[in-house]
Parts: sequence; structure tokens; C-alpha cells
Amino acid sequence: MRDDQAVIQELVRDSSFIFTGTVVELSVSTVANLTPRDNFAAVRIDRPLRSDPALGDLRGRLATVELLSRGELQPGEKAIFFTVNWILGGGIAVREVAHLNAQQEDSVAAEVARMPERHLADRLTDAALVVVAEVTRVKPTPFDISWRNAPQWAAASLGIVDVLRGKPPQNATVLFPTSGRPTWALAPRLTKGQRAIFLLHPPGDRPPLPEEDNLVPSQRFIALDPADVQPESARMLIERLLGEGPSR
Repeated sequence: MRDDQAVIQELVRDSSFIFTGTVVELSVSTVANLTPRDNFAAVRIDRPLRSDPALGDLRGRLATVELLSRGELQPGEKAIFFTVNWILGGGIAVREVAHLNAQQEDSVAAEVARMPERHLADRLTDAALVVVAEVTRVKPTPFDISWRNAPQWAAASLGIVDVLRGKPPQNATVLFPTSGRPTWALAPRLTKGQRAIFLLHPPGDRPPLPEEDNLVPSQRFIALDPADVQPESARMLIERLLGEGPSR
């Protein structure tokens, strides 16, 4: 039988909207223009555990949950709902991944709180190089009009101050997106003079990189995730995670 904490960790990772809630009514919809179905439940959100901050205070609001199995929950029952976002306008509708007994609420909340550290550990595992460095120059690469969602790369030259992992090349350049498209909205934006801890990743095959950047492949890295650029105050945490190895 799988360890309860391992199950919770997996469910938290796979769910975008997690909350403790009370079933109010079955087979109804609380969302405008969403027709009721047999496997719908109107659920009052008692405690949000993971949600989009843009939704504001969700306590007491109703959400329509598309249940995996209609017969498992009845009106008045309380549970922790692991769900993925479905509709967030004109009401809230989500699709159930799983639900657990409400008594495990504190364990789930603790696992949600550990998510940023786990994510950082995963990014460290995938990084080819982890350095303290200062951005010495930023320049755009040729504008890419070949596809609508192009990253519109810029290239940042790094002056390496200290190495936390890996063997740095003589010159290191980080490519980062400048496009405002949603795909790239959370990617780091680097500026000249910026000093930070950089988690540098090999480019791989995707997304397409600029063809005329005149960079030696071994000197070229990318930063796409917000966790790839960390303040120097995170050094102790990063050194601890590097010492622990891959996250579990």
C-alpha cells in the first residue's frame, strides 16, 4: 500500500485547485451557461489550499465540481477536493482529480507549502550549471516572425562570481524570452547589472533558438522558469538542496 504522504504529494502536484469544501447539492450547476449534469456537485469552499490568487478570497463561495464518481459524496459531507481548473468566469467549475477525508487537511496544506522548494529542487536537478553571476550585457537577437508564439529571445552575458555546481565555460550567455505572450509571461527577464544565482539549462531542441546568435553551443544556456533566477539570499537553501540531490 502506498504511503499516504506520497499519495498527497502526487495529488498536490497534479492539481491546480485544491480546497476543503462541503457538498451542498448534487446534480446542479452554479455556473452561468453550464448545464447541470448527474455527476456535478455544488460545493461550498471552506478553506482554499491551492488556487489562483487572482480569484481573490474564495471562502464561502460555491464551486461546481465535476465528480469522478457521483455516488461517493452526499450533501453535507466535507472533503478535501483535488481538482483542475475548468471554468473561472461566471462562476467556478472544476474537474475532480480525487478527494480525501477532511481530517488530512493540515497534511495537504503542509505539502502545498512545500511546493516552491520542491520545484526549486527539480530545477536544480535539471540545471547544467548553477552560478552566482552578474549580467554584464543584454542584447536582443534577430526578431523572429516565423511563428505567432515566438519567444523573441534576448541574450544576457554573465560575469561569473562563484560556482555552486558544474564547470562554467569561459563565457556564458543566457537566452531568455522577451515576448509578452502567455506562454512566456512568467519567464525571467534579465537586466544589465543584475546579480543573482542562475540555474542554467542546456537549450535542447525546443523552443527554437535564434539561428544567427554567433554563440558557441557549449557557452549557451536558457532560463525559462521563474525559479531559474534566485536572489543571493537563497544561497543557503540552494546549497542544501544541491547536497540532498534529486527531490523525492
